[in-house]
Amino acid sequence: MKFTRTTMIIALATAAVARNCTPGLKYCGRTLLDIGNYADQIAQALADSNKGDSNGGRDDLFNCIGGSSGVIKFESICSNGCATEPAGVSDKCN
Repeated sequence: MKFTRTTMIIALATAAVARNCTPGLKYCGRTLLDIGNYADQIAQALADSNKGDSNGGRDDLFNCIGGSSGVIKFESICSNGCATEPAGVSDKCN
């Protein structure tokens, strides 16, 4: 019983860990929010680029620089929304 409980705790802890973006790929803000805790980084990237924050950056496009904390840089505002692509493919503006 103890082995099962320990295994379950480790599995749950591992599942809760957020992942970083893949360097070189572009991501919709909503994708970044889905894969990790990117809210503060999105807000900072928008502030650094002097862009507004009308919807929390969810429909804006960001470039993944990478690193241990998954650094991102604002790419563009997606006026007609942002299209999420499959894993390993850059997202894009509609």
